[in-house]
Amino acid sequence: MVRFGIFGFGLHAVKRLVPGFRRAQKARLVALSRRELERARSSAREFDVPLAFASGEALCRSPEVDAVLVATPNACHRDDVLLALQCGKPVLCEKPMALNAGQCREMIAAARGAGLPLGVAQVFRFCESAHRIRARLAEGAVGNLVFARAEFSYQGRRHPRPWINDAAVAGGGPILDVGVHCIDALRFMLNDEVAAVHAAGVADSETGDAANPSASMTYGEDNDSDESEGNNGDADS
Repeated sequence: MVRFGIFGFGLHAVKRLVPGFRRAQKARLVALSRRELERARSSAREFDVPLAFASGEALCRSPEVDAVLVATPNACHRDDVLLALQCGKPVLCEKPMALNAGQCREMIAAARGAGLPLGVAQVFRFCESAHRIRARLAEGAVGNLVFARAEFSYQGRRHPRPWINDAAVAGGGPILDVGVHCIDALRFMLNDEVAAVHAAGVADSETGDAANPSASMTYGEDNDSDESEGNNGDADS
């Protein structure tokens, strides 16, 4: 049984992570951290989590925690993952992994240097439907694939995560937030890697961030192309 601690216990942890841990057979949620100790203790009582910490570092240094799930805002991922690795803990990091490729490479190098596992919660590649599609494509059931499209949208302006429209914290618009799911799912189902990217978007009038971006990607092996879109404006998902 792997004892996990959630570094940054917020809305995502409440809605997605806690229900997942309750169903898990080989992992258990034993600790959480929030910026205020009383709020951490309150969440721990509410969700029956044994340990509460007022800092991520205290959680990472706890001998009662085997692995750390980083669920802090996007701009914090790089530093929080590096901290957990420095404390000798395997890490599962929420997507997006970081704000740019340089940060991602630094995190990967740190994990390799420490000899510790580092994963990113790109969950769609673990869905049964994605595996069925991958298998059907591999066996040629749909013929020569030349185009694929994925979309992911939600009510961004009224989202309960108040930091999601703050570029300094979220790090980018919908493609960084949920478009990464589209891109990773297509990489997995097509079993191919992106060779070229073209992206475009429209600026949101309130935040200045990209509200309706799209990315067109060409894949390497057969030059198939796909289009991924993210939307955090007023469109329903």
